[in-house]
This record gives sequence, structure tokens and C-alpha cells, in this order.
Amino acid sequence: MAEILSQLPSEYLMEHSPQAGAALRELRDALVSSGPLDRRTCELIVIAGLATEGFEDSFKVHARRLIALGATPEEMKHAVAVTLGASSVLFQVARAITWIDELSEAAPPDSDPSDARSTADQ
Repeated sequence: MAEILSQLPSEYLMEHSPQAGAALRELRDALVSSGPLDRRTCELIVIAGLATEGFEDSFKVHARRLIALGATPEEMKHAVAVTLGASSVLFQVARAITWIDELSEAAPPDSDPSDARSTADQ
């Protein structure tokens, strides 16, 4: 069973070792910027992986970034759905779809893409 954390995993690392936390952030940013995929595509991949693992809080952090980057709920649901049968089961996909619906209902209509923080903030 997954343990519930009171803050994001990267925040625990930052508190324990600010240097290691900064290094993790730099690594994640380098991974996103070093390849041919744009930030939005990378974030879609990240939420698909987080949905598969059932990490709701981290999933929602990255889904909010996607909303700020202009992604639609349908795009996010598609990214999650394509994991079905490959790395996830129907329950995981359905649960992630409910998370997206929760965010879609709570999201302001015009999100600012500049609000999207580093991919390491999970």
C-alpha cells in the first residue's frame, strides 16, 4: 500500500539535502531539454507513468503543469488510456481519469504556461 506523504517527494529531498534536491531538479530539466520531445509531450509521458504507479499527488502536480501548457483534459486522458494493457490495468486508468476530471473542474479557465515549474517538482 502506498504511503501518504504530507509534501511532494522532491520537497523531502530538498529539506534533507538542498544540494541533492537542486541536482535532481537540474537532472530532470536536462532530461526534458536534451531530446526532441517538447515539454508538453514529456509531461504527458510523466503523467502516464505516475498514473500507472498510482501516485495521485505527483500526478496532479504534473497535470496542472499540462493545463498551464495548454493541454486539454482529453489529451491527458488519452495519454493515460494508452497505458492500458501495456503497463496499467483498467482500475489505474479509471482512477487517473477521475483525477483529471477533478483538476478540470477546479482549474481556472485561462492558466498561464509560465506557471509550469520544473519537472523535478514531483
